[in-house]
Amino acid sequence: MITKLKKYLVGGAVRDMLLNIPIKERDWLIIGVTPQYLLSKGYQQVGKDFPVFIHPNSKEEYALARKEKKISFGHTGFNCYTSPSITVEEDLFRRDLTINAMAIDENGNIVDPYNGRKDIELRILRHVSISFKDDPLRVLRVARFAARFSHLNFTIAPETLNIMKQMRRELIMLSPERIWKETMLALSTKNPHIFFIVLKECKALNIIFPEIYNLFNKKIFLKCKNIISAGDYALLALANSVKISNNINIRFITLCFNLPLLNSKLSIGKEKDIIYLMYKRLRLPNKLFNLLKIVNDYYNVLINIDDINIYDMLSMFNRIGIKDCTSKINQIILITKANFSVCTRFKNYMWYICDLIFDAFNMVKTLKADEIMKDGFTGKNISYELTKRRLLLLNKWKINLKSKLINYLK
Repeated sequence: MITKLKKYLVGGAVRDMLLNIPIKERDWLIIGVTPQYLLSKGYQQVGKDFPVFIHPNSKEEYALARKEKKISFGHTGFNCYTSPSITVEEDLFRRDLTINAMAIDENGNIVDPYNGRKDIELRILRHVSISFKDDPLRVLRVARFAARFSHLNFTIAPETLNIMKQMRRELIMLSPERIWKETMLALSTKNPHIFFIVLKECKALNIIFPEIYNLFNKKIFLKCKNIISAGDYALLALANSVKISNNINIRFITLCFNLPLLNSKLSIGKEKDIIYLMYKRLRLPNKLFNLLKIVNDYYNVLINIDDINIYDMLSMFNRIGIKDCTSKINQIILITKANFSVCTRFKNYMWYICDLIFDAFNMVKTLKADEIMKDGFTGKNISYELTKRRLLLLNKWKINLKSKLINYLK
């Protein structure tokens, strides 16, 4: 027998409303009906086994109240049970954090069985129940929420952090796609470095991002007086990158800028390249990987940008693509600026040089093969002559660079 349908606004929309921040999307919970009832009203079911439906008009998500039972490892190892008799309190019990386990009924009343409003007042990220540990993806979700709400002074409850530490064994079960999705969301926040700090605190960083974790075992001295770990340096650079760009590719590559420090001088081939191994393991987007590879292949060029070798410089420009890749060189310059931003003593000086590198790229870009051909060069000689002339331009640029830097320092 079907009971009376009850509709609740749930999850992030309720949380964000109480925090007085813009609501990006609304999710709804329905109590008291069956899937067949919703299908008869024109709702479209998402997937075969998951009781989520798309409203025929608003296109918003409507989920039937459900319970979950852990049956195997991983974030997908659950049996899902739905019934018209399941209450809103029972449905909210399965959610991750108390601040996400609230609902608003059709009369505007807030349903808060697990004290989410109190934790919002206390600025605490706290798990709803011990069932939190059943889903390893929640380690990344909490780290992401910590990053998202860091500017509002949210912290993770000690007991929740302890449970996160106990969940590390199952982290290896997470799919690359889910890891990268949570990482992208974290990178888009105001404080993306907090995401990686939390992962390190709960001993998950060495499993999810072993490359970044290993940077903490390397010391770095880059135009700075103080010597710190390359890991701390990476997190500082990532934090500063937010002021430079909202592009998540730029932010992530800034974090990974010093990964070449981990490559052994004896490493030969893709199978031992840190960047390539990370790309394969996380299935990074090709566009991101290609830019990351250029930045890391020319690492020594970029960290010595104040005494740049014009041959290496032209090689980097050619790799970027001189013809039509102005946006790519601009991204590389922003990444380099973010890296140098950690060195406050030399930041403005190094940023000035980065801007001059952009000028050099545009200068080289103006010299085209057509001009060489007009001068009578043919075949392979066109390429040789083009390279020769571009190097002459860069040499002239470097001579002028020295005088510009002297004037800048006056």
